[in-house]
Formats: sequence, structure tokens, C-alpha cells
Amino acid sequence: MDLVLRDVTVARGGQPVVRDVTLTAAAGQVTVLLGPNGAGKTTLLEAVSGVVPAVRGEIVLGGSVLTGRPRTRRARHGLAHVEQGRAVFATLTTRENLALAGDPRRALELFPELERRFDVRAGLLSGGEQQMLVLARAIVTGPAALLLDEMSLGLAPGVVRRLLPVIRRLADEGCAVLLVEQFAHAALALADTAYVLAHGAITYGGEPAPLRESDAALKRAYLGDDS
Repeated sequence: MDLVLRDVTVARGGQPVVRDVTLTAAAGQVTVLLGPNGAGKTTLLEAVSGVVPAVRGEIVLGGSVLTGRPRTRRARHGLAHVEQGRAVFATLTTRENLALAGDPRRALELFPELERRFDVRAGLLSGGEQQMLVLARAIVTGPAALLLDEMSLGLAPGVVRRLLPVIRRLADEGCAVLLVEQFAHAALALADTAYVLAHGAITYGGEPAPLRESDAALKRAYLGDDS
């Protein structure tokens, strides 16, 4: 299923943070959303998953309009959102965290290293293991579209390199992945499509190659400079 946003505007405190955003995260692709801090990337993902409402515009997954629906309905329709902060259930074991979402066998296929930590409370896992667990928990729901917000935040580069191929595999298996990521070049190397959000508006949308191959082009997009 494609995830499509049409003219989406989101406000906080009565002021628009994201304005008239139109983008498509296609099924079977990794779509990367880049931009400077404070550009509105997290707010946009929260509007897609229903954490905050969209003031106007339309959010569509697989032809079904999600705008205005509660988070639970969006999740049942196949939308999963991995938010910032590695929010595990700290007092539950790894096994119990996964069981809350579904059958853990799929998670162990992608992250076999979690098996030896199955009976360890999630709060005692390393940061990298917690991120694997949070991602695995989303994966076992079998999402049609997966939102990932700053997956690499606070993680060592080696852990990030371990996670990125899993994201690629999910997309190759048909999931629509929308990835917000601070490491622009690593994200662009993975991306099929790239967007840049600056000052609450899309300043670039298209092939990742021009941004990957030119730091100047990436800088212009981050600054919202179309010249």
C-alpha cells in the first residue's frame, strides 16, 4: 500500500508547524525525509499516525483515508510508528514486549541477537538492543507502512549499520517505509525517494542521487533555497 499525504498542514499552539506537505511513500520503497532540527519532521510523522491532528489536508494509506481517524484505527489499517526515544516496556522481558505485538518469530528472523536476551527485562538492554526491540515490535504487527523517527538517535555507528539493512529488507518485501533520519548520507544511500523539509515546507522531492552526490544541493534544500 502507498502512503500518500496531500496538502497536510499541522499546527502546535495554534501556529502552523508544517504547511501544505504533499509526498508519497510508495509500497516497496524507502522514502527518506530529511531536514534541519525544528523543521517539523517529527510533527509530520505524528500527524500521520494520529498523535496530533492535521489542521487540513488528507492522509491516505492504500486508498483509505486515515485523516481524522484515531491511532488505533490507523494501526489496524496497517500503519506502524516507531517514535523517538526507544519506548520499551522496561519492566517486561524482551519476550513479553514482543508478545504484546504479535508472533516473535518474525522478529527473531530479522534480529537473531534478541533471542539470547529473551528473558531479560527490556530496561536492562543496551541502547542498540532496545532499538532493535522497538523496531522488531513494530515489524511483528505486519505493517503496510512503517514510520521511523530518528532511528539512529544516540546509537553507535555500528548499531546503525546493523539496523539499516533490516529497513531495506522490509521495503523490498513490500512495506512502505517513511524514514526520518539525522545521518543524511546514510539515509540517502538507502533511499529510493528523498524529501527535504525546511521551515515547515517541502523544499526538495525526488531522486536521492542529486542530494547524495552534492553537499551543496543538500545544503540548499536544508536552507530552503531554491536558487
